Amino acid sequence: MKVFGPGVATAEGSDWQRQRKLTATPFNEQNSKSVWAESLSQADAMLRSWISNGDDGSRDTAEDVRTLAINVLAFAGFQKSYPFQSQRQKAELQGETTLSSYRDALAVILRNVLVIIVLPASCFALPFLPKKWTKIGLAMTAFKQYMLEEVADEKLSISEGKPGTGTLVSNLVRASEQHRQDNENSGTRPQTLKPLSIPEILGNIFVFNFAGHDTTAIFLSYALLLLVAYPEIQDWVSEEINQHLPSAFSVDSRNYVDNFSKLQRCLAVLLETLRLYNPIPGIPKHTSSNPQTLTLSPGRTVNIPPNTLVCPNLQALHTHPRYWGEDSLRWRPQRWIISSTPTDPSLETETLRTPQKGTFIAWSEGLQNCPGKRFAQVEFVAVMVALFKGHRAEVVPAYEGEPREEGRKRVQSVVEDSELTLLLGMRNPGAVKVRWVKQA
Repeated sequence: MKVFGPGVATAEGSDWQRQRKLTATPFNEQNSKSVWAESLSQADAMLRSWISNGDDGSRDTAEDVRTLAINVLAFAGFQKSYPFQSQRQKAELQGETTLSSYRDALAVILRNVLVIIVLPASCFALPFLPKKWTKIGLAMTAFKQYMLEEVADEKLSISEGKPGTGTLVSNLVRASEQHRQDNENSGTRPQTLKPLSIPEILGNIFVFNFAGHDTTAIFLSYALLLLVAYPEIQDWVSEEINQHLPSAFSVDSRNYVDNFSKLQRCLAVLLETLRLYNPIPGIPKHTSSNPQTLTLSPGRTVNIPPNTLVCPNLQALHTHPRYWGEDSLRWRPQRWIISSTPTDPSLETETLRTPQKGTFIAWSEGLQNCPGKRFAQVEFVAVMVALFKGHRAEVVPAYEGEPREEGRKRVQSVVEDSELTLLLGMRNPGAVKVRWVKQA
């Protein structure tokens, strides 16, 4: 993961504590507002492109949500807004992907991240390599240059006394510079945290993008196809959206503070999708140079030797009937919703279920939980609002007269046909076509 420099994902011990504290700063409520607004805008454009396909529908659900995810990241990270362009629109242009922007370079990197992590950067500069590999090297160089320019611009703004933009990069640089200034002004007092170096800033920006893009695109793809397979859940989600947001794209609907916390059912769809189809099926942990005692239950402990890798099995934990009931293998978002007033169940009294500690760790847990958790939740809920406010998704029949139940089963089989490479994902999400129509 040290493609562009060391980061919080590769740090250990006291260095990890330092980097985690500094890298947690960018993920704040100001950034969440930007994520909410941009996700609504991108999802609305994506919906319009899908509607334009008419009854023919599209096989590009997974590819298009990848585009949405990278556009949202570009805005949240660098305040660069790009118009949404569907896979079909890209194909019609018949142009080769350029590296003229931060987003284009990042897209090439994320498409080839596995080989980039495995091979040293120098390999991609070898003259006898295929054109595709040379392009990866050019993308890495371009992306690094874009990041350096953004960091330099932010430092200049700090020196000129200008306010930050609230982006991930701006917040990261400013948090580090604040600690640098505190250290310089500390005099004889103990210094605060050592600020991030330039390689560490670049390394963490890359980690933000890698961790925030592929995982988001994957769980969005799973959720959308599952909603196609379970149209009654679409109705359930739409009921909530229509009650709390009478007009999906009014000024009020773009108010993150007022609306996000109300949309419990939308969030329940995300949580249930991650419970069964988490892109990261295991969270690697390891002990330090000292052994560690793990308490499993009162009177029962396990001694883990030093330098031992431990990888909790999320799939087993998230589907254990002891915690999730006899239907633990069934995708049922309603399990996450409880009524605060059982005698008067209604949308106004619904709250989100809090699982027993340690039974749901989609974003890890404890000190090393994912700092981008809120980012992912805000983006997902905003996409649900944009898509299901006034529309619904249907599977396009494989043949004239195909029963609806058969079509639903086809979608479900595509979802279940998943494989694990670097992350969990559907083997062939384009095997089914989906069309979007106005709600009745």
